[in-house]
Amino acid sequence: MKNVLVTTSIAVVLIIGSATAQQVNRPIVAEGMQSLQMNTRNVSKVHVRAMRDFLKRDKTVANVDWMIVETGYVAKYTDANNSNCRTVYNNRGDFVYTIRQYYENKLPRDIRGMVKSVYYDYAITLVEQIEETRKPLVYVVHLEDATTFMNVRVSEKEMEIMAEYIKSTL
Repeated sequence: MKNVLVTTSIAVVLIIGSATAQQVNRPIVAEGMQSLQMNTRNVSKVHVRAMRDFLKRDKTVANVDWMIVETGYVAKYTDANNSNCRTVYNNRGDFVYTIRQYYENKLPRDIRGMVKSVYYDYAITLVEQIEETRKPLVYVVHLEDATTFMNVRVSEKEMEIMAEYIKSTL
């Protein structure tokens, strides 16, 4: 009797532990969505309009992972250029924005030339390309030199510093 009770309680603990371990909660790192949590869900729960738009918008994607968040749906994937991408849809399935992350070698030449003409001593460590409906394409270029980290926003042939951080000398 004692063995059955111990075995049953261990089985219940293992089942409950494995069920809660599969619920992955991690924050989205994107503008305006920092406080939201995302959970991997069944693709059938994604709004049909979002799925259709996504399939039209990005035909050559790999490793798509859909998440349902408080304000809609997020598709996290790799595109044909091996860029890490995140496409966001609202609760009605309407496209909100796409962020593509890649390195300097995939940055358009004119954007790279504009940034490097001013920040020639800096290395481009990462590029984030942000596409929104009815808004111009935005590039956030992450730069680094020996003493500074800098994020520069480039849109419509204009460039502005978004953030600048001095490296510590510890």
